[in-house]
Amino acid sequence: MREYEDFHKLIGDLRDGRIFGSTEAAEKALTFIKEQVGLCSSLNEIKNTLIEYVPPLVKARPTSALTVNCLREIVELTIDCIKRKMDAQKVKENICSKIDEMLRKAHESVKMIAGIGAKRIKDGDTILTNTYSYTVLNVLEKARDEGKKISIFIPESRPGGEGIDMAVELYKRGFPVTLFVDSAVRYMMKEVDLVLIGAEAIAANGAVVNKIGTSMIALAAHEARVRVFVAAGTYKFSLETFLGEIVELTYRRPEVLLSSHELRALGNVKVLCPAFDVTPPEYIDAIITERGVFAPQAVPLIVREIFGWPPLVKDISVLIEELKRC
Repeated sequence: MREYEDFHKLIGDLRDGRIFGSTEAAEKALTFIKEQVGLCSSLNEIKNTLIEYVPPLVKARPTSALTVNCLREIVELTIDCIKRKMDAQKVKENICSKIDEMLRKAHESVKMIAGIGAKRIKDGDTILTNTYSYTVLNVLEKARDEGKKISIFIPESRPGGEGIDMAVELYKRGFPVTLFVDSAVRYMMKEVDLVLIGAEAIAANGAVVNKIGTSMIALAAHEARVRVFVAAGTYKFSLETFLGEIVELTYRRPEVLLSSHELRALGNVKVLCPAFDVTPPEYIDAIITERGVFAPQAVPLIVREIFGWPPLVKDISVLIEELKRC
C-alpha cells in the first residue's frame, strides 16, 4: 500500500534526522495526518488512523515538543468531537481545520520571532549558530533585510552534518559564512559577538533541548562572556516536564557516523551517536518567543499565562487509550 510505504519513509526521515528542524518535523507529521484523515469515510476509520499513526510519529521524534503538542491536541479534539456525537464528515472537517490553524500559527510565530530576534542583532555582528533551524534562518534574514551586515559562524554539527546544510543554505541567501569542525567551537568563540540557536523543546526549568553540541557551544560562550539567545515559539514548551516527565533524548544509527566497512573493522567497539543534548538555563541569556524575550527562569510564568496552572496535559499514550474506548 502506497500510504504505508510513505509512512515508513516519513518515520525514518524523522528518526534519522533527514528532516532537520523541529518546525519542519511537525509540519511533515501534521500534513501526513491531515492527508490520511482526509481519506477516511467513517468514525472508526478516523479513530484507527490516529491510533495507528500518532504513536509512531511521536516515538520517531520525541524531542520535538511542537510535534508532540500538536498531535496531542489533534487526539484531544477527536475525542471531544466523538463525545459530542459529530458525524464522520464533521470530525474530518474539524481535524483538518485544526491542522491548518496549527500550521498557520507556527509560521506566524516564526515571523514574529524573526522580527523580535532581529532587534537583538547589531550591524557588524558575527553570529554563531549550529545545526539547521528554520526559525534561526528567519531571524538572520530579517536582520539582513533591516540593512544589518552580519556574518555567520557554524560548526558542522555531527552526527548528520546539519550544520553543513545550514551553511550552504545561508550562503545561497547571500550571507558570509564560515564552516568549521565541531571540536573548534571554543577556539572560534573569541571571534563571536552573539550565539543564536533554535530548540527542539524547552523544559519547565528553562533548559533547552537541541541538537547535540548545543550545550558545548553554550558552555564555551558562557566562559567567553558571549550572549546566548534561543529562538523558539511557545508551542515548543514541553508541557510534560511541568508534571515531572523528562524529554527522551534519542540516538542516531552508528551508520550516520561510520560506514559499514568501518564499523566491521572496529569489531566489538561500541559506537554511540547521541542526537540531542540539554543546555542548562544558566548558560542561556534569553529565549526569544512570539510573545517577547524572556529569561529562561520565566518559562513557568509564560506557561501559566498560556496554559493555566498546573497545565492540564495528558500523555499521548493515555489519550490514545481513551480514543480506543470512544
